Order: sequence, then C-alpha cells, then structure tokens
Amino acid sequence: MGVRMNRFLDQYLDPSFVYKYTHGPDVVRSRYDALRRGINCVSLAHLALNDLFDYQLPNELDCYELYTDSEHFESVADLECMRIGDLVWFGREATNIDPENFIPIYQDRQLLNWEDFPIRHVAIYTGEYDEDYLLLHSTHLEGTNAVWPLSRFASYAAYRKLYGISRLKNAA
Repeated sequence: MGVRMNRFLDQYLDPSFVYKYTHGPDVVRSRYDALRRGINCVSLAHLALNDLFDYQLPNELDCYELYTDSEHFESVADLECMRIGDLVWFGREATNIDPENFIPIYQDRQLLNWEDFPIRHVAIYTGEYDEDYLLLHSTHLEGTNAVWPLSRFASYAAYRKLYGISRLKNAA
C-alpha cells in the first residue's frame, strides 16, 4: 500500500522493526530501543504519541492501563471524529467479561489476569482516509509495523471488535 503519512508516523513503517509481544513500554522507551529489541502495539502507541505531540506517557501504562487511563486520555465519540494520533482499541468479540467489568489483579505492578481482559490491541489513526480509515499498528501477523485499513481488522479474531477510540488530552 503506497501510504504517505505524517512524517512522524512514516518512520515506523521501516521493516527493521520486529514485533515482540513482550516488549512493551517498560522495555521500549525510544525508537532506538524498538529497532534493537523489538516492539509491540502498546510501545508503538507510546512512541507515536511522543513523536506527534512531544508527550511522553508513563511507561507503566501498558494495554489495560493505557485503555483505562483518564488522566491522559479522553474518549472520542465515533470514527468520524478521529484525528491523527487517536488510539483505536481492538479485541475479541466473544468474551466472558466486558472491559468495564474487568477487575485487574496485580502482583509487583504486573497485571496477572491480563488474559481475561478482552482488549488485546491498539492502533494509531494516521489521519488518512482512502475509502477507509488507515491505522498504524505493530502486529504479529506481519511481524512488524504496518498500516491497515480499519475494515481489515475484522478479519482476525483477536482484532474483530472495536472497543473504543481515545485521544491524548490537549493534543494539538
């Protein structure tokens, strides 16, 4: 796909980025770390928001914490209201628990019951629309970062349901 995005996001389409599920924001704090160690979708969201808005999120904000964070984020009403840098949240369609009813269990600041949380993935809206909303994300399916149209996410069970959209507060 010949996508021309914002220059800050474009740099993450380098195939040198290798997807590593365990390399969240506590491990990956810079583009250099991501290239050297690997990156997951949450780390990519942290780095993209830093590049776009010059705002570094606390590295304790992993998937669940980032999704539920109201100190740094606000909800976006619907797809038509999205702006570049908005986070789009995906997960399994059939789950035993809704995100609102999930009760996190921590030990040593690690979320122990993360597998019960239905939201499994985050992507970044690129600001581009080419008959569909284009989203940057890091995925095991391609082994690197990629831009997909929103409609493609529904083809995969782990990404089938769109759970919400969030925007960094005071994002320019």
